[in-house]
Amino acid sequence: MKRTAGFAVVAAMSIFALAGCSDNQGINAGTGALIGAAAGNQVGKGSGRTAATLVGAAVGTQVGAMQPTNKTCTFRNTQTGQTYQAPC
Repeated sequence: MKRTAGFAVVAAMSIFALAGCSDNQGINAGTGALIGAAAGNQVGKGSGRTAATLVGAAVGTQVGAMQPTNKTCTFRNTQTGQTYQAPC
């Protein structure tokens, strides 16, 4: 039980750390799904392993897709000519 809880904490931290490494939301979701599926596969036992893998993948996808991106775009005000940067 102690090993499972420790692994779940490490897996959750990995999802948060790795899923936000890209400015592409699809890549973040895919990375989160892979990490979540791997974590679920390690946590599940017996006939529940498949269900745990699927739940882990679903949770990882959601966490990865919700990570903020750091991409900024430069916009230009056509009336004044000033440029400014804002999140895309």
